[in-house]
Amino acid sequence: MMDSRRSVKKNNLQLMLSDIGSAFSSWQIWLLLGTGDIRQRYSRSKLGQFWITLSMAFFVITIGAVYAQLFKQPLQEFLPYLASNYVVWTLISGILVDCATVFIQAEHYLRQEPLPKTLFVMRSLVRNTINFAHNILIVPCVMIVMGVMPTWTWLLVPVGLLLILSAGFFATLMLGILCTRFRDLPQVITNLVQIAFFITPVMWPAKYLRAEVYGVVEYNPFAAILNVAAEPMRGVVPSQWSYALTVGTIAVLAAISLPLFARFRARVVYWL
Repeated sequence: MMDSRRSVKKNNLQLMLSDIGSAFSSWQIWLLLGTGDIRQRYSRSKLGQFWITLSMAFFVITIGAVYAQLFKQPLQEFLPYLASNYVVWTLISGILVDCATVFIQAEHYLRQEPLPKTLFVMRSLVRNTINFAHNILIVPCVMIVMGVMPTWTWLLVPVGLLLILSAGFFATLMLGILCTRFRDLPQVITNLVQIAFFITPVMWPAKYLRAEVYGVVEYNPFAAILNVAAEPMRGVVPSQWSYALTVGTIAVLAAISLPLFARFRARVVYWL
């Protein structure tokens, strides 16, 4: 009996690794699917995908002007802060919201072809990365208009982006399976993302917190993941703690998602 269980676990592990390997080797497919999703969303639009940029720019300028007055912050300081934070947060929240339906949206593909499940995880990441690429154009524009010139720390932005996508990969793998099995979870995740938005210093500076509640930011993995990409845009090198907490979060997500995916990968199609 023990030998049989070990054999099953070993087989599941091999199939999981094969699935991930096949998905990464089929990069043309998930790249085309991800870009196709963006094109389809803005088909027959004159501005097309640049509506993403315009919508984000309008939000940042409008909300930035209001919140700068509320927090009594100079607009020249607060607007770059808000722009960099909100652009990165949009990427994080977009990945988390998408992961709830990553396999459900791919039902017609999965029912017809034995495609790697991880392929659709990569599709979601591509879609959100393209949105991020459109939005990030706003940050240097806002900084230059506000008289703040970009610095060499922008070279750290790709590092932060890679960490966010790594965390997003494992989170999507885990939550995608759970949400396919339990269809009430997408609503729960959406609500949790909204709560995370309010307790993460996206639109408010962390310096306004009292010392006794500063742990809300210091031990908040969302804040750490936000900082590793947003702070370099503002000329700040993220702290070692932010990097350590981000890497630790990725490790925890991997430790949970990989065994879960190995165990239930084959059942995804039956749950659709």
